[in-house]
Amino acid sequence: MKDRDNSIGLFPLRIFLFPGEQTTLHIYEPRYLQLINECNTKKTFFGIPFQGKTTLSEYGSMVKIIQVLKNYENGELDILVECIQNFKINQFEAKKENKLYPSGTIAVIKDVIFTPDETLLEQVTQYLKLLLDKDITNDMSDLLSEKNIINVVNLTDDEKIKFLRYNNDKKNDFLNRKIKFMLILLRQEKKVEQNFYLN
Repeated sequence: MKDRDNSIGLFPLRIFLFPGEQTTLHIYEPRYLQLINECNTKKTFFGIPFQGKTTLSEYGSMVKIIQVLKNYENGELDILVECIQNFKINQFEAKKENKLYPSGTIAVIKDVIFTPDETLLEQVTQYLKLLLDKDITNDMSDLLSEKNIINVVNLTDDEKIKFLRYNNDKKNDFLNRKIKFMLILLRQEKKVEQNFYLN
């Protein structure tokens, strides 16, 4: 698809999404209203490069508009978008001829796939068992899919970008550390709950 390889409209935000993740956006600046209206009319994608505290990241999320949730009288919009792929910016243009919004050429990143190791699967199983208060059975195996494990660990935007850069082993180490800490917190929470009920 042409849009995936060449120039794409960019809307820098402090948001980083993985494929399949959705978010709502409120659009009010004229330059981004122009971008969203064009994408909505032409059914094309736009890119959200991650805007760090001080600099613009070279990584971003390519999104499609799922729905226009609200059209305001003053022209502002509320939209629902979904990430279809992540990308790396090759070249950023602050303003293109006759366009108000920035654009850039991008390289699409292949799907964020990793293979969970035994330790990670075991820790996530323990966490979900404690959280849901029941055993994880075969018919619940979706809970242990790569995608769901990433969702369970609830990475921050900065952590998602770090994760994207790692190889498979580092991805596992990173998620193992996160889930280990979450498990400690959840166990403490459950203890407090039990003591609360006992009193």
